[in-house]
Amino acid sequence: MITTGSKFLYGLGTATTVAAILWFIANDGGSIGVVALAFLAVALFFIGAIASFVRDGHVLSTETEAHASSNAAQRGVGRSWFPFGTAFATGMVAVGLVSSPGIFKVGICLQFAMLGEWLIKNWSDRASSNPAYNEKVRSWVVHPLEIPVGGSLLLAVIVLSFSRIMLSISKESGPIVFAIAGALVLFVGSMISVRRGASRRIVGALAGVVLVALSGAGIALALDGERHELTVAAEEDHFAHRPCGEEAEEADEDAGRAVSAKSSVAATVILRDGRLFAEMDGWAGELSAITLQRSNPSNILFINEDDHEHRMVVTYGMITEDLGGGVSKDTVLEACTSLIGKGGTQAVSVVIPKPSFASEEPYSITVPGVEGASIEIQVP
Repeated sequence: MITTGSKFLYGLGTATTVAAILWFIANDGGSIGVVALAFLAVALFFIGAIASFVRDGHVLSTETEAHASSNAAQRGVGRSWFPFGTAFATGMVAVGLVSSPGIFKVGICLQFAMLGEWLIKNWSDRASSNPAYNEKVRSWVVHPLEIPVGGSLLLAVIVLSFSRIMLSISKESGPIVFAIAGALVLFVGSMISVRRGASRRIVGALAGVVLVALSGAGIALALDGERHELTVAAEEDHFAHRPCGEEAEEADEDAGRAVSAKSSVAATVILRDGRLFAEMDGWAGELSAITLQRSNPSNILFINEDDHEHRMVVTYGMITEDLGGGVSKDTVLEACTSLIGKGGTQAVSVVIPKPSFASEEPYSITVPGVEGASIEIQVP
């Protein structure tokens, strides 16, 4: 049976076939256009055949038994935001392809989520003629996934927004803001627990307003940037390296001084009254030279018994890096403690790759700012 819909499809298919023939004649057998038009014609004829088979979804008035199962007799699906969400996710995927892999990945995940929700919503809307039952069927399927995922995303938004706020305000204001926020949460929670008859809509609206305000503040402060001290620290990368000079640096601030009793100390270096000497198990007296193992970690303990702050510097050779193009760079191998005051203790761990006789410069332990404070390191 040729229905109204199939007539249009057969007509378009016939016109496309004629266009393919004319293209073939006009372009002396050009294959690309002919193949494209031929495939389009086949697709149109195929869809037209399907429309003829299902008779455009119509049921004849004489087939009374098929009236109840016809498409026209089925309840239509309700409205939802999932088509808009799917289109938005598709746009994120397209933008992410040309801008950022992160946006592309988020768009893909969001697209799968929106398509899944859309399919389940359409299926549940046709479960019965009772909208309340259909909504219950949908909740049975998706709530075990929606609630934990939604809660995790909501918690992530709160944590990220709050972190942007705390990174933007000063160190002095941070504890105050944190205390006020905690007090407000405790107060609102106490009021809700006392007034058990509080409307869910009012509580939900209040929570929504707070979430929007927190997110907006987090986004605004994130765009404004972190506080000046953190920005400078990120640019200079204070903690990526430890300067071993005499002056105090960022890495020396609040440095830990405790050393475990199980540190397996290879040698203990002591600064006392301007004199630097070492002590090792199995050797008596004050040592001006120590022996360390090669290619194994060696823990060296530094004890400052001087009245001023000092640091210990362990120098164990130099390596030459080839930067290409005939350019090389000499890098001194050294490790050092933080500045420690009188009675302070710190340790450094070094792995010495080469024996001491293979280096032009001697291996040594020194204390910057103390003249003549040096201990020789011998590595067999």
